[in-house]
Amino acid sequence: MNCPNCGAPMALLANRPCWQCGHCSSLVCPEPAADGVRVTGAPGHQCPVCRQALVRAVMDDREAIEICERCKGIFMARRAFATTLRVRRHAARTPSVIPDPADRRELDRRIACPNCSRDMIADWYYGPGGLVIDTCPVCDVVWLDAGELGRAIDAPGQDRRR
Repeated sequence: MNCPNCGAPMALLANRPCWQCGHCSSLVCPEPAADGVRVTGAPGHQCPVCRQALVRAVMDDREAIEICERCKGIFMARRAFATTLRVRRHAARTPSVIPDPADRRELDRRIACPNCSRDMIADWYYGPGGLVIDTCPVCDVVWLDAGELGRAIDAPGQDRRR
């Protein structure tokens, strides 16, 4: 696969369902950001990863979120993340999946909060899925990279329905 921005070859990432350009670092993630997302079409903040405009959406007809249509990242309030994760894990009907370990280098990444532009904190999410997520304690929001919400939902645990 070649990069849509510069034409250089892209490599499949090991820890998320995306391709990354070795030349310009662009990300392409062909899968949807998450199931149950209805795009409202209104422009949102700027994506902290690929710098394009996020698109406002609604998840599960209750939580306002913003998604990046290029890298498939999700920007949402921390409380919305907690509620969505709890509801979706309880309603899960598929077998759990033991996630691959997160890449420790993700802890070194610094991205700016789309809301206030301060550096977000990359830290382990101590719930299911073994994720490194980016949070802004000032704005009380989280940034989830492509596939991270699904990994947290599908991870084994007693709170998961199946």
